[in-house]
Amino acid sequence: MTVRMRDLAAAVARSADIGLRGWTLLATAFLVDTAFLFVFLIAVQSYLPDRLHASAAIAGWALGAFGLAKLATQLASGFIADRVGARRALVLGTALLFGGDVSFVFLAHAAPWLVVASAAIVGLGSSVTWPALYAAADARFADGEKARFTALLTLASGGALVVGIGGGTLLETSVPFDAAMALPIACVAGACILALLARDYTDAHLVAEAPPLSLRDARGIFGERRRVGFALLVLAEAAALGALTASFRAYGRDVLGVSLAREASLLVPAAVLGALLVVPGGALADRVGRARVLAPGSATTAACLALLSQVTHPALVIVFGGIAGGAFGLALPAIAATMMSLAGDSANRGGVIGWFMMMDGIGHAAGPVGAAVLIAAFDASAVLLVCAGLFSGVAAIAFTSQLKAVRAIRVDAAEAQVA
Repeated sequence: MTVRMRDLAAAVARSADIGLRGWTLLATAFLVDTAFLFVFLIAVQSYLPDRLHASAAIAGWALGAFGLAKLATQLASGFIADRVGARRALVLGTALLFGGDVSFVFLAHAAPWLVVASAAIVGLGSSVTWPALYAAADARFADGEKARFTALLTLASGGALVVGIGGGTLLETSVPFDAAMALPIACVAGACILALLARDYTDAHLVAEAPPLSLRDARGIFGERRRVGFALLVLAEAAALGALTASFRAYGRDVLGVSLAREASLLVPAAVLGALLVVPGGALADRVGRARVLAPGSATTAACLALLSQVTHPALVIVFGGIAGGAFGLALPAIAATMMSLAGDSANRGGVIGWFMMMDGIGHAAGPVGAAVLIAAFDASAVLLVCAGLFSGVAAIAFTSQLKAVRAIRVDAAEAQVA
């Protein structure tokens, strides 16, 4: 017991050290996510229709403009980070976010539908910010620290969810629109100031002098088998998450036959276990290898989703949902950590990260569309079965990559013995 407590204390100390060394990146992620959640979930979906008499459809158009602008520029933005350096790219990206949120206030008063243009600017700023942030993290942390950092990054996004939505809900009931928009504007301004003043972006000298991308470089980036496999993994995982999000209410209504409040209460254990296991999942992935965590975690998630598509008893929904959430939370840090590792051995790390994030955006766009088609043709249980298949694909890709790594180690060891 004493040994286990010492190991636990050491693991906590290592995670705390990583958090201290990466606090500027974690703070930037928290501030950017908080601003995004407030603008697109509170301002667009509540303030504009209720206070400025905009159409309720404005939310869909704004989110669509954000997603389209981000997806269209994601790959190019990654290569911009390679050319100018992660720190300058973060300044540029957060400055665009600041401009988009400020313009949101003025355009909303001029004509609410004009905020679609502001949403597109925010999408562009987001496409520049995130590859630069991950590129900076990739250079700052050793390979055995990346999963724990991504776990902390996930917690920062969770904190943003609480502040952006929870704080935004409180503001919406008592604060006028113009005053409430000070929250997201202050957040992105703070992120921009962090990028301007922080002196610990140690990756600047590594990426600022990246040469222009040549055809040979492009073949090396997009033709490398590990990266292609991981891009497909990201696509499958994002499509599954997008489909599950889009079918959330249909699952409760059509499959379980319960109210929204009852459905939420049944799935609370899934959210809680997922959140609790993110940090341990990061530590475990750094210790035993990402594929060894990602493969069984995704396979367990797939099995539970398949079972959830067939059962309706509340106790079984709680159990299988909780196991699925916990397994996904355990595996989640391994995905971003793998992304950074696969980009770290390239002079165009920002471009590689931009490619992976573009695949993530495609998946998040395709998943809800696929879910809509399946719900129209069958019901939400069909969505869960397809998502189970997608997570099985994620597990298969991770497992295959692990086998190849083991074989490569054995070959190297055999060659060393012969020599």
